[in-house]
Amino acid sequence: MGISTKKGDDGYTGTLGGERVPKYHIVTEAVGNVDEANSLLGLARASSKEKRTKRILLQVQKHLFIIGAELSTAGGHGKTLRKEISPAEVVWLEKLIDDMEEALALPPGFVAFGGEECSAKLDVARTAVRKAERTAVKMSGEKLIERPFVLKYLNRLSDLLFVLACYEEKSSEDRRRIGHALLRLRFSDPAMRRFAIFAIAVIFILVVVIILVLMFHRPVSDTMKHMQEMGVMLR
Repeated sequence: MGISTKKGDDGYTGTLGGERVPKYHIVTEAVGNVDEANSLLGLARASSKEKRTKRILLQVQKHLFIIGAELSTAGGHGKTLRKEISPAEVVWLEKLIDDMEEALALPPGFVAFGGEECSAKLDVARTAVRKAERTAVKMSGEKLIERPFVLKYLNRLSDLLFVLACYEEKSSEDRRRIGHALLRLRFSDPAMRRFAIFAIAVIFILVVVIILVLMFHRPVSDTMKHMQEMGVMLR
């Protein structure tokens, strides 16, 4: 399908729920607000020099595509989505927020961002997420949203963007220190420790197997030489 469908010239648009609604409809408003927040996150990601920030924001943008699709199916009987926001995505946000909050030593009260370009853009994106959340809450109040995880995700997301903005506002030296603190926090997690032990064990076994193969396996060149000698003897 082309970019321009010409189906919205009358001020109506189609939803994934299978309805034609006016472009000022609450579903359209909610999807548009999520789209706006996603675009602003892309702007922040482009201006960041930190791989950690870029990686987190890209994952969030993918989640917002899912949320936009969920909101677009609200109240309709259209497509069944293959992917929806679940408790796992909310827990992922909460873990990031808790770890960064512990590593950052956040300042008390309000923060006037603007010391760094990326932190200011993240703060703008945070306000856009709040707007998207307000519209989604209104949809929930009108019984258009049944699953609670979209609201939880958007509520947590604005908190994550705040701590990321605080992180981007730090000096490069402070960000390195915070990165080391986050790494220590990650390996203090029992699940991460078990994964690390398992990975080390697998690598150790692979190294032992390779060494044994090299010790007991005759090189290909020697095998070919032996076959040639046998051929001469048979003649």
